[in-house]
Amino acid sequence: MRFDHSFIHFLCIELQQLVGTRIDKIHQPAKDELVLHLRSREGNFRLLICVNQARMRAGLITTQPENPPQPTMFCMLLRKHLTGAKITAITKPPHERMLRFELAGTNEIGLPTQFSLLAEFTGRHANIIVLREDGTILEAIRRVDFSQSTRAILPGLPYEMPPNNTTQPSELIPPNIGDCESYSHFLAQHFAQADQTQRQKQRMAELLKLCETRAARAKRRAETQARDLAVAENREHLRVAAELILANQHRLQRGATSYELENYYDENRPLTIAADPALSPAQNAQRYYKKFNKAKRAAQLLSGLITQAQAEAEYLDSVLDLLQRAETLIDVETLRAELEQQGYIKTKPAKTSAKRPKALPPIEYRTSNGLRVAAGRNNTQNDHLTFKLARGQDLWLHVKDYPGSHVILFTEGQQPSERCITQAAEIAAWHSKARGRATVSFTPVKAVKKFPGAAPGQVMINSYQTLLAVPTQESIALLFLQKK
Repeated sequence: MRFDHSFIHFLCIELQQLVGTRIDKIHQPAKDELVLHLRSREGNFRLLICVNQARMRAGLITTQPENPPQPTMFCMLLRKHLTGAKITAITKPPHERMLRFELAGTNEIGLPTQFSLLAEFTGRHANIIVLREDGTILEAIRRVDFSQSTRAILPGLPYEMPPNNTTQPSELIPPNIGDCESYSHFLAQHFAQADQTQRQKQRMAELLKLCETRAARAKRRAETQARDLAVAENREHLRVAAELILANQHRLQRGATSYELENYYDENRPLTIAADPALSPAQNAQRYYKKFNKAKRAAQLLSGLITQAQAEAEYLDSVLDLLQRAETLIDVETLRAELEQQGYIKTKPAKTSAKRPKALPPIEYRTSNGLRVAAGRNNTQNDHLTFKLARGQDLWLHVKDYPGSHVILFTEGQQPSERCITQAAEIAAWHSKARGRATVSFTPVKAVKKFPGAAPGQVMINSYQTLLAVPTQESIALLFLQKK
């Protein structure tokens, strides 16, 4: 479908119904999309303007794209200046791929003023630009400086029309939109899948960056704490120094910067111990005892902190793996909800919970002899699958040394054959970061435990067996088809 100037011409005619409406809300679901919520006595509308090169368009929509937690600077500026403004005209300059919305609003001190909202659908140079009454640029969704183009688009500069390369006006032929009731409806249907895919990528990119940053931070923290622990564990010399000073304090004097003593812990070899000249020998000894006890307490504390940091890094690595294997926007949003529950994302639950789609069920397969196998889509579901849906005699499988899904082989009271276990192990290896040849651990579900304070998906197993699984896309697809 070509979103050319002919299509835009007829779309502009359709959008005339918006003249007289007022801008009630402004959202920016993605970096190159804008949604204007419009109200009037006749009804409310949502106008989408998208300048993404692969999905350029404008039109009315009935759905509400989910918005990022924090609005962009561009969105906040538009809210400040355009909220409450009235659309007085919608035009299309001749032979140009753009729409121009004339707006009547007020300035910072409440006086009437005019704004223009321009949507330029010019390929990779597409843009959304807001003009002041005097024709200068207030802001643009994409700033362009003189190093990028001879036509700069920056706040404060006078607006210039895009270069017009059309030598001959083309014939205006109404686009064929089939059975669709309107051009907006046609565009919404045509780009529905592309919109979902693009938003999934953008939402996934946000979460991937978050998890990568926090996982790297947790790993660095664990490494730093491990070095501190090594220092704290090497504390015995502090106790020795304290005891040697106390044992020899009768012949030591205040004011010395060091003590030369025989170390009876080391065959009376001479040992030089640093001292504070402002302290007495007894006080120096107490100082070494305090350092020793402090190191001892630090060692006890650091051991727990290292375990916590390593567990956090492992959890975030598991979310990264699940995000990279997510197949739908619902999978991505479910993982986002999990991160919210774990406190990694600040949100307003009361406002967003109603909009969040219901999580998809676990991914199911059937072994060659008909036993059911299920793989979790996220860590919360992994826990539910292992501790709620599975029974003690069922088999729990997980790839070894990699993040991955919990996989359950439902034995139905039978002793699963070696082939069944191998097929379930292939599923576990496939639904993991390895995504192929890997060692898989397996054990009865009753041997899987949840330790206190564990993040979703984190478990411990007392005993297990392993086998090498070598899944292929064809073998996994066959097991998936057998589920029916």
